[in-house]
Amino acid sequence: MATLTLIAEPFPDWEADLQSAAARDLTRAIAATAPRGCSARFLVGRGSEAPAFESPLIRIEHLPIRANLLPLVWQSGTTARPLDGEFVHALTPMMPLRSRGEDDGSQTSVTIPHAIAWEAPAVLGSSQARLFRAFTRRAVKLADVILTPTHATARVLQQQYGEHLPVQVIQLAPPAELREGPDAAERRSALGLPERYTVTTAMSGEHGRLEWIFDAMRLDASLPPLVVLEGFDPGVSPRDRDGDDTGATAVPDELRERVLPVRARELADLGAVLSGAALLVQPQAFAGTGYALLGALCAAVPVLHAGHPATAEIVFDAGVAADTAGAFSAEYTRLMRDDDARAQLSVLACDRSRGFSWYGAAWQLWEMHANL
Repeated sequence: MATLTLIAEPFPDWEADLQSAAARDLTRAIAATAPRGCSARFLVGRGSEAPAFESPLIRIEHLPIRANLLPLVWQSGTTARPLDGEFVHALTPMMPLRSRGEDDGSQTSVTIPHAIAWEAPAVLGSSQARLFRAFTRRAVKLADVILTPTHATARVLQQQYGEHLPVQVIQLAPPAELREGPDAAERRSALGLPERYTVTTAMSGEHGRLEWIFDAMRLDASLPPLVVLEGFDPGVSPRDRDGDDTGATAVPDELRERVLPVRARELADLGAVLSGAALLVQPQAFAGTGYALLGALCAAVPVLHAGHPATAEIVFDAGVAADTAGAFSAEYTRLMRDDDARAQLSVLACDRSRGFSWYGAAWQLWEMHANL
């Protein structure tokens, strides 16, 4: 009986909560798509709260080490010995790996979710970027399969580790919490959101380019209020959200009545905000895993972005790209004034979202491990 183990403890960055939620959804899908006689195992750190799974094919196991110590401990190959002979997958590069013989039965696959550590390391911070690259190097050297959510990220890895590095693309999906729930309207009301608004996860600065949106709003007073979702771009870990001032968005005085910074306390708040928006506005010069984009597409919300290759690949024809501040401002105004254009993009967003499914990702993982 083959068991596919999911590493449920993610790389400790700003996407950690989203990656944990994604691991839960992927585990459910792995159990639902498991071939006869196969099952799933959900591996969490000591002290971490384990989710409730309904499927009898899912087994939850706790590591003897707390989650906050794993980034240090898992840099040693000896910590991977308990997983010898197992089929193991991780949605982030934080995974225990070691050099093994060809006949021990182990199969390890690792998803590298984004390329920020190479494209814009300053966004992550030097220490976190180094740690991400270190875990990725180990994965490239020791894992059986490297996966990425986009071809754009795969190309960056091949530029870094050799053009012949075999990388497979696995399309992920939004965590369930990022889909519109039955209480979405109540959540938006509790957050004080207006009836009509646009939303962004962008931060200020050279790479975040939140200023591009502010510039557009100064030029066009008719643009709707902007909701800035704080903590969902690099720079602030979701686990630090309780701080009063950490990562607070600096809003220009003249836009204070039109810009609403929101710090979601639960991932379901993010789903409620995304699903109620008229447009997701993403001017960033980098791309994360893309969960906010996927959540928007599933809610039929179009995307205005700056043309980063990974973002453009996920959004495809469900959005518009503009790679300069001036062009971005012009497209922003055009889209918000042209209801027909936005409605057409909404239809395309809904169609595009059907290509992203945890069940599809699970089938791909089972097939990939069967072919190793």
